[in-house]
Amino acid sequence: MLTYREGVPKIPAAAISGEDADRLTRMAARGERIRLKLTMGAEMLPDADSANVIAEIRGREKPEEIVVVGGHFDSWDVGAGATDDGGGAVAAWAVARLLKKLDLRPRRTIRVVLFTNEENGLRGGLDYRDRYRADLSRHVLMLESDAGVFAPVGFGLSANETARAQVTAIAALLVPINATHVAASGGGADIGPSATAGRIPAMSLEVDGSKYFLIHHTEADTVDKIDPSDLSKCVAAMTAMAYVVADMPQRFGESQGTH
Repeated sequence: MLTYREGVPKIPAAAISGEDADRLTRMAARGERIRLKLTMGAEMLPDADSANVIAEIRGREKPEEIVVVGGHFDSWDVGAGATDDGGGAVAAWAVARLLKKLDLRPRRTIRVVLFTNEENGLRGGLDYRDRYRADLSRHVLMLESDAGVFAPVGFGLSANETARAQVTAIAALLVPINATHVAASGGGADIGPSATAGRIPAMSLEVDGSKYFLIHHTEADTVDKIDPSDLSKCVAAMTAMAYVVADMPQRFGESQGTH
């Protein structure tokens, strides 16, 4: 990630993949002389129109209260962006598809958001915050998948202790796919602006990230790297969490009987 201060020369910079860095380390350890030729073709282009894609399953009792599930669907300048974050966007979309297939309609609205332009300034996340600013107080949870759709291990959560206890109980439903861990904090780049502005509980899908940086932002980030079984488990975990939170008698993060 690269940012520039105002008024200073924008010096070109580049990054190599973790896999290539490891190879160079091994070569250096063997005493080999390393020579690199770097060819860079990246450039900043003018802004162009883009849009978030939003779908809802309207709540049956409290449709004005919202659980957001999302990912972003812009790719990096190499590869196809399948892991970062096309898989996360597909998983979020599949939450709505699965609930429709199972004919499940929770008390609250589940809103799926495919955020645009995460890589180039968070424009989708910022637009969502500004467009729905008046409704942020009615958002009960925002969940993002942006770490790849590898085997899920649980969730990260930034919320109060009551919410943490509730998520721990919900995650117990996911014992069959070993996705029960609840990490100390969670969130995501796209949901961050809204979660901060509205003080909304923020959650991330946590996965086995051991292979993430082998393909992240490289030519290797293509759809053949996505395991359909792992993706299905990610969809199951996100669907279970979103549905139960949206269907709770009390608002997420509040004790039973609290209004």
